[in-house]
Amino acid sequence: MSPPTPKQDRARVTRKKLLEAAGRALCEMGFAGTTTTVVAKRAGVSQGALYKHFGSKQQLMAATTEYLFEGLIEHFREAFSKASTGTNRIARALPSLWAVFLTPELYAVVELYIAARTDEPLREALVPVLLQHRENLRAEARVLFPEAAEHNPRFDVVVDSLMAALQGAAVSAAVLGAVTEAADLGAFLEEMCRRELEPPYGEV
Repeated sequence: MSPPTPKQDRARVTRKKLLEAAGRALCEMGFAGTTTTVVAKRAGVSQGALYKHFGSKQQLMAATTEYLFEGLIEHFREAFSKASTGTNRIARALPSLWAVFLTPELYAVVELYIAARTDEPLREALVPVLLQHRENLRAEARVLFPEAAEHNPRFDVVVDSLMAALQGAAVSAAVLGAVTEAADLGAFLEEMCRRELEPPYGEV
């Protein structure tokens, strides 16, 4: 394969600037405030350059969601790497995992979920990104818990349920704060994870 041309390099740099600018704007200003004008200005490029890379705001938001997901996956890895050995691995990993769900990046993505409810072009652009992210999370979980993935037939459902529970709790935490960080929630999630991800894998 031939090396990229200077023009291709410039295009990659511009695209990265736009995604970084859009990600920061979403975290700081929300979906409504993240206009293409704001993103182009923050990225230091023209609106024409923005639309050359992304045909609409919805396409830009979908690409930005994918970009933010890449960072969130890294945070998920870090959460479990800190508890990679020793006993009570799940119990030690859950607080770090929970912290990921309280980040501005996660809240920015959740806001896009809500916006897509009434924005059909945004929904259509987001669906393939969200489906791929779900598969990426499952793949990461299989690496972290290979034996559970092999022996628990509902492994993917467990991963999906844990992510949904944490995401839902994070949405509540945006308004209620520490109320959703009660010990009972952590204890319940830990019990569920230990039952499903440790031997005898899902048996009650």
